[in-house]
Amino acid sequence: MKIIAFILTLLASNLAQATDFAGQLQAMGFSQQTREKPGGIKLDRIHLPFYGVKSDKGQLVVNQGQRTPNGLSFYIDSKRYHYEARDNGEFGGKLIATDKQGKSFTVIKENIKGFFKLNQQIFVLAGLAHHLSDSGRLYRIDESSGKPELVLITLLTGAPVDVATTQDRVYVLTRNELEVIRFYKDEVSLSIIVHNAPWYSVPANITMHDEEFAIGMHAGVVVVNYDELRKIADIQYFSK
Repeated sequence: MKIIAFILTLLASNLAQATDFAGQLQAMGFSQQTREKPGGIKLDRIHLPFYGVKSDKGQLVVNQGQRTPNGLSFYIDSKRYHYEARDNGEFGGKLIATDKQGKSFTVIKENIKGFFKLNQQIFVLAGLAHHLSDSGRLYRIDESSGKPELVLITLLTGAPVDVATTQDRVYVLTRNELEVIRFYKDEVSLSIIVHNAPWYSVPANITMHDEEFAIGMHAGVVVVNYDELRKIADIQYFSK
């Protein structure tokens, strides 16, 4: 009985210490609000800051003004090359590779959002949102022939902003959606978790813990709890 009581006490203690992203935001002074229908930023909100988010083992950190992605790097190295991402918006971009002898060349002319690694492979996110254009792509770098080549994995619903990854999944934050790309053997599938999202066109970055996501954005933070079994997403918007 003492052992059972100890286990119950330990479980109760862990549950008491566990705080979800929504609870943590409220403890920081954020309150849940209703976001207007998708559109532009209203004039009365232009002066409000961007909020960047990060998490450490479920503990959420919110930094005002921080807009850099958490899951993407603008530079990355393989055994053969050093890669650099360039994105100049409507003026174009490119992926540059530099070999061990210091010789640089362009792999592809495209707006490169950044790189990330998954299972020892280098992936590339590319895309552009400008006027009526909003597109994105996920590539993998293939060096098997000696020189790097980009292998298209999938098209995205829009221009990517940031990613969060697990062992076999890539969660992509775009300007208007949150989507998941699943890898199973040689097959790849894409599903949309959130469409016409509250961050519409102005997300900053994303972080996750278990099946809970926090998206930093202009004027607030969005929390998404995703039930993968039922394919249901609960969405909450918090602001000050």
